[in-house]
Amino acid sequence: MKQYRGLIIFFSAMILLFVLVQVWHAQSAPEEKKQERERQLKGLALIMNTESRKMFDESTRLDSVTYKDGIMHISYTLTKVSKNEVDSDAFAKDTKAVAASVSCAEKGLGPFVKSGLLVNYTFNDSSNSPIADFHIGRSDCL
Repeated sequence: MKQYRGLIIFFSAMILLFVLVQVWHAQSAPEEKKQERERQLKGLALIMNTESRKMFDESTRLDSVTYKDGIMHISYTLTKVSKNEVDSDAFAKDTKAVAASVSCAEKGLGPFVKSGLLVNYTFNDSSNSPIADFHIGRSDCL
């Protein structure tokens, strides 16, 4: 038995090293996944922001898209509308329903929203006065 002592110690050390590497990887993998998600969201915001100042129709302009701390901020301006002409509560309710269906079903944002991303939509009138401000989250995608 003494003749195999070195071999037994070597294999025991290798097994211990393998177990330690597996434990370390299991602990670091979620953090790496979170960092990758953050990079993807920042990249998505950057791509969407390159289209800022783009008119979607004759009265809706995308102003900016930013991402920070788990929240995507998307700001629009209604160029032909004054705040006095709009019922803010009704507008927010109707627009939130449309935004929820688009945000949840969209290829870019959809998977992120369903996995916990919060999207903050802001709508301003032609004089930059706020008309509506609301969030779309996982619970809105049900």
